Amino acid sequence: MALMNSCNPIFIGLGQKLGVKTYYSYLNKFRLLNKTGIDLPGEANSIFLAEEKAGPVELATISFGQRFEITPIQLVTAVSSIANGGTSITPRIVKQIIDSETKEITDVPIKENGTVISKETSEKVLSMMETVVSEGTGKNAKVAGYRIGGKTGTSEDGVNTNKYVTSFCGVAPIENPQVVVLVTLYNPTRRRRTSRRWSCSTSWRANI
Repeated sequence: MALMNSCNPIFIGLGQKLGVKTYYSYLNKFRLLNKTGIDLPGEANSIFLAEEKAGPVELATISFGQRFEITPIQLVTAVSSIANGGTSITPRIVKQIIDSETKEITDVPIKENGTVISKETSEKVLSMMETVVSEGTGKNAKVAGYRIGGKTGTSEDGVNTNKYVTSFCGVAPIENPQVVVLVTLYNPTRRRRTSRRWSCSTSWRANI
């Protein structure tokens, strides 16, 4: 219910139960504290308060997704770890290279970075993500004939700017994830459809 309805007080309570040390250990496992290592130049890193400076208030704020910054590829990589049955994989741009003359195929190797969560836990999280789309805040992502999971998000675009960033990170199909897609809306408004500024931040295969 908490994930389905984006219930911040529940997320705060979970953060308190985990504690700063455990919470940051999972941030590290999900590769949210470091660059993903994607084979592109100039990759940016996330911005988090140092673990030793995170007190009860800071942990509560971080627990529901505020007062830190991550890149779209970091978020997609983290969600892909869930879709991959709990295994973290370094994102890649090229899957394989095909020689235009000989038609020889060279696969770009997949780099695994260990287990983040168990397969059982990943299946439970995917099931909860499916309820977000079927019953919760992500109902607009429903597609007939497909089992889709995801999570909506709303964050502040800077401090005291009165501007917001909304997003949806989706996984499909739930029974055998193949695609993770992140869509971000910057400062959306309900006034007119044409006044909305939107961008598709990235889309990525789960088994990168």
